[in-house]
Amino acid sequence: MSSGDSALLSASSMFAHNIYRKILRKKATEKDVLWVMRASMVVFGALAAALAFYSHSIYDLWFLGGELVYTLLFPQLCCALFIPDTNTYGSAAGFFFGFLLRLLAGESSLKIPPLICYPGCSLVDGVYIQRFPFKTVTMLVTLSTIVSVSYLAAFVFKRHLLPHEWDVCRLIKEDSVFISLPQREKETDVQKNENDELMENNSNGTL
Repeated sequence: MSSGDSALLSASSMFAHNIYRKILRKKATEKDVLWVMRASMVVFGALAAALAFYSHSIYDLWFLGGELVYTLLFPQLCCALFIPDTNTYGSAAGFFFGFLLRLLAGESSLKIPPLICYPGCSLVDGVYIQRFPFKTVTMLVTLSTIVSVSYLAAFVFKRHLLPHEWDVCRLIKEDSVFISLPQREKETDVQKNENDELMENNSNGTL
């Protein structure tokens, strides 16, 4: 029970704060976020219960969970640590495309037949077995999708190929203006000289 309610609480908290408040409704109050968290906890709990009843082995679900972490979340972690230019558009595209690619490869624990038969796929005792390392391929495809879509989204919005109204994830902040380091140092020196002149004028006026 402790592990189960911790998982539900973390999933509902991530959905309420990272998706609902930051993307769907940015002006949501703390009370709204709390109600969304409670509702999502009920929904996620019902989905988890239905998935548990549908599967014939809890160990298969545990293995599937670790597999999804490897194919979907590991590329997200690599991009967050080593590729800082990736953004929300690439993250979402990589997650959904990787999940779709993994789902199309089939899953025997959920009785999902494969729609993509990789090399070496065979039917053994009524169960499809994929001998090709498709999970690693899915992970690499997810990683490349995150990087490519991130750079593509940054390109089309920075070059004004798409209107800023379509930038729902706020990739380009209109209020922020980039100032190079030499220009910033120059402005600092000018402001310092103006302050020195002002202090000198005040001292002369006092004398």
